[in-house]
Amino acid sequence: MHFLKNVAFGVSMGCTVFVLINLLGYWTLGNIFLEAVMANFTQHVLGSIIVGIACALPSYFYQVERLTFLQQIAIHFAISVSTFIVVALFLNWLPTSSIGITLFMLLLGVLLFTLIWLLFYVYNLSEAKKMNNKIDELINKDNAQ
Repeated sequence: MHFLKNVAFGVSMGCTVFVLINLLGYWTLGNIFLEAVMANFTQHVLGSIIVGIACALPSYFYQVERLTFLQQIAIHFAISVSTFIVVALFLNWLPTSSIGITLFMLLLGVLLFTLIWLLFYVYNLSEAKKMNNKIDELINKDNAQ
């Protein structure tokens, strides 16, 4: 069940990022931004879903205790970014006419992944802190009795 939950989460994240990027593109460049997306809408949505799943499923590596935290992050990052690059090149999300623009777009993709990862990391730290505080309250309550 946990696997299906992660897949569903990846699908929702992929679709959410797809919509946000297309909104930003439309607001900054107008209809011209959406022309390529609309010409191959199904492929772009499926590509976004694949990237979303590729970013969500590697979270399982954080449960592998024999790996250091840095190794877990590196594996998650490598799977996510390499999937993004393959899909982005296949769907022409990355302009290949200029190495500079291609590298800039790759950097933006890496920064987006890093930002999303950091947001989840901070959120999970906050949740862990809340759980630890609740456990401490329960222990202190039991000790007081």
